Amino acid sequence: MEFASLILAPLSPSPMCASRQRPTLVALGIAALLLTLAVNVQAADAQLKPVAEPAAELTARYPLETLNSVETANRALADVADAKAEVEARDLEQRRACYQKFFVNNCLDAAKEQRRQAMKTIRPVDITANAFLRKDRADERDKALEVHAAEQPAEAAQKAQDQKAKELSNADKVKQGEAKEKEVAANTRKHLGEEDKRVAEHNARLKKAQQDAAAKASQRAANVAAFEKKAQDSAARQREVAANKAAKAKDLANKKAAEAGVPAAPATPVAVPPAAKTPASAP
Repeated sequence: MEFASLILAPLSPSPMCASRQRPTLVALGIAALLLTLAVNVQAADAQLKPVAEPAAELTARYPLETLNSVETANRALADVADAKAEVEARDLEQRRACYQKFFVNNCLDAAKEQRRQAMKTIRPVDITANAFLRKDRADERDKALEVHAAEQPAEAAQKAQDQKAKELSNADKVKQGEAKEKEVAANTRKHLGEEDKRVAEHNARLKKAQQDAAAKASQRAANVAAFEKKAQDSAARQREVAANKAAKAKDLANKKAAEAGVPAAPATPVAVPPAAKTPASAP
């Protein structure tokens, strides 16, 4: 704007020539405006960061021949992701700045080309690191397959040995089971025999108790009969003794009366003691 002012300043004091100089003044104003815009755009472009810079730093940090370890390849892939994100961010700033320029489409095409070139620079590092990691995984897989193949005979022998041991263990368990069943059967028979024996012994004791009770009852009956007979015999003896005493007393009285010349006294019945009562039970 200062440049335009300097250009227009000498022309303003001439009003008489204004009508003839008006197209020239308009052209000069447009030129000054374009110059001002160009200066502003150059200043804005100077503030933008180059889109290709992250890609250049990445390739400088990771030459392709250095991508020969898993650690380096993984670190390079992480930096590749960061570089791509930075390129995208700078490309967005470039395209935003393009809308402040007169030739917007040309600016957008240039920005698009810069992005493509940056991504093209990043791609070899990305491809090489991924290829190394794939190869490393394939090598590890091949090694694992080789180890597995080498272990197959030993593993098969171990499986056969384990199967044989398992079969022997199962056979031993079957034998133990059969022995246990036999033992249980023997114990069952033994218990059954003991039970039968206990039942027989109980029945024998019961029968003996019944026999003893019958014998005791028979003995009690015999004792009662003997006691009754003994009582009857005792009563008969008592009657006989009483009769003998009465007869002797009568004879003595008759003898005394005869000696004294007194008539004989009539005979007096002799009192006979009653028979002993039979007890309810004999001792």
